[in-house]
Amino acid sequence: MKKDLKEKVIVFSDLDGTALKSNNEFSDNLINTAKALHENGHQLITITARSTYDGIFRQAKKLGLDTTGGIAVANNGTHIYNFSTNKYLREEYIGNEMLKKVFDKTYGKIGKYKVHYFSNEATYVYGDGENSRHWSDVMQVEYVVITSFEDIRNKISHLTIILDNNASEKEKLEFYKEFEFVDNELSIAQYTSRVFDLSPKGIDKGEAIQFILKHFGWNETNTSTFCFGDSFNDVPMFKVAQYPVAMGNAIDKLKELAKYNTLSNDEDGVSKFINENIL
Repeated sequence: MKKDLKEKVIVFSDLDGTALKSNNEFSDNLINTAKALHENGHQLITITARSTYDGIFRQAKKLGLDTTGGIAVANNGTHIYNFSTNKYLREEYIGNEMLKKVFDKTYGKIGKYKVHYFSNEATYVYGDGENSRHWSDVMQVEYVVITSFEDIRNKISHLTIILDNNASEKEKLEFYKEFEFVDNELSIAQYTSRVFDLSPKGIDKGEAIQFILKHFGWNETNTSTFCFGDSFNDVPMFKVAQYPVAMGNAIDKLKELAKYNTLSNDEDGVSKFINENIL
């Protein structure tokens, strides 16, 4: 494969279930691999659903992207940060009017909708939940239970709506129908089997890759692009990267879209693939 690659290679990698091990840590091998990519004129760009504070200013820094002048993406693409200039290439948020419509539609619907609103530094929820609190702790962001729309004090980059554990396909279709009112401003993307992500219109991981490539003038004539992922929200980037690579622990949909497969996140699949096929 190496002989077919362009002089510059850009590797986009999801974090959870992909670059990060199940203990939420990067392997020493991957940290060294990120450095080696930079030393060879390539780049590793992290692209995650995690919040801005955690995804960019904690996790990307753990990989050393701040010292190599790298790029990191958070909130599935709403925030793109360039460490070489210490500035955002993009910051996008959901407008307050639309947020209020979502709040009015969902608040108080106990048992039907769980909604999590994500800002750069906080997660806002309708009720204390073990899983949502766990992820706020993992990301080291504030966890706020709200009782009114006014309790949301920060700009919101995206939100998730979680259906019942046993939601049927019919109920999922009904959900899409009920939320048609967001279509002009927001995109709805399936995140897991029952979790749906609402983001500013047109933004997802695939669009974020295209945005970055266009911004820097990278294209198929001068750059080879890889991406690594494991779950539903990685599907858009698998459709735009030249060489999508599915983790051993990836969902079947990604494995169908992938050109290559690698080992699981706990087997250091990202690092091993890069060292064997790119470096």
